Amino acid sequence: MNEEQTWVIPTGDLQIGTTLSFDLTDGSGQVLHKAGLPINERLKERLKKKNIHSVTIRGAARFDEGQTESLLLDSFPPQTISAIQSAVESAKNSLRNFVGSLATDRDANVMELTGNVGQFVEQATRDVASTLAVIALAPKKANKEIVELVAERSAKLALLSIVTSIVNSDEPEESLDIGLAAILHDSSLLLHPEWFSLAVHRDSSFLKEYQRHPIESAELVNGTKGVSTNVISLITQLHEQADGSGYPRGLKLANSLPGARILNIADAYLALVEPLTGVGSAPSDVLAYLCFHASRGKFCKEMLQRMIQGMSVYPVGSTVVLDNNVKAVVVQGNEGSPLKPVVRLLQHGNLRIDLKESTRTITGPYTGSGLHKCERIRKSQMHEVLWRTDH
Repeated sequence: MNEEQTWVIPTGDLQIGTTLSFDLTDGSGQVLHKAGLPINERLKERLKKKNIHSVTIRGAARFDEGQTESLLLDSFPPQTISAIQSAVESAKNSLRNFVGSLATDRDANVMELTGNVGQFVEQATRDVASTLAVIALAPKKANKEIVELVAERSAKLALLSIVTSIVNSDEPEESLDIGLAAILHDSSLLLHPEWFSLAVHRDSSFLKEYQRHPIESAELVNGTKGVSTNVISLITQLHEQADGSGYPRGLKLANSLPGARILNIADAYLALVEPLTGVGSAPSDVLAYLCFHASRGKFCKEMLQRMIQGMSVYPVGSTVVLDNNVKAVVVQGNEGSPLKPVVRLLQHGNLRIDLKESTRTITGPYTGSGLHKCERIRKSQMHEVLWRTDH
């Protein structure tokens, strides 16, 4: 049983449009606002006239760890979430069919996959927060083949790269190319599921072969009608680092395409948050880690700033702890205030609070549960965790 406790919040934290799971009453017991009805400006004015400056609510002191995903998704129009999820599923199937056609020398048609990526661009342009919410959903790894997990990662990489491209004010055609490169860049890995086996001895010869996969993917799709030379170049440059330490060619920042810099930082983020094997790291820790390496020349600082601008320091879907020890899930970023996103409380009535308009602050990520079981990144890992080959 969850313990019950009372909690006092300022009426200013009652966000317009939020629905409460309880009746709001005054000191005499008179109902001021019925449960399930959205808060409006009229109610806030009424509370002000009655000199009611805070609301005392009773709620669970602990939260149900299984409710994080549903609470996140309930924060957005169901039809929007459904459309993005359907586009992701369709893209995964299209990718596997396309690569299968290439591998068997059949005529491969990329148009269906291009259409899926076009849907990504439309959805991300229309609603960044909903798109980020779908990206944050933990993959269901049980009973899934590694090729399906790789395909799902590729679709998420396309979504995140497109969001960053849109924030970067790229033309829609460039965002489309970036998304298509993202979803195609691991095409060759779909033909090598054995590489992900824990039994594989990851010596220098294996690493050398693995690091050639961008070239192999580019060669696999090169010449396909609908795959431009720009997309081919983006695929080959995705793993290049700004300081020249990346692969396969060791290109430096000045010699790489802007779109490739977006893909590189987005791929690094997903690889650390959502590894194909093992436990990922807390999203906010990953962004701090990437900032650490960007300051030392590993990543393009400008593109990292664009990604954080779109995601906030605590990305949508992150489970966080507020300064009063209440847990919450981030449901939307705040442009210009990356440390103060909009959250939904995971206890106390699931209230929606815009931290930009509140005195509450985030003290850090909560890693005990949430959408992902995650770990904190230790300082001792700063020079090793990014260069794993299990992602």
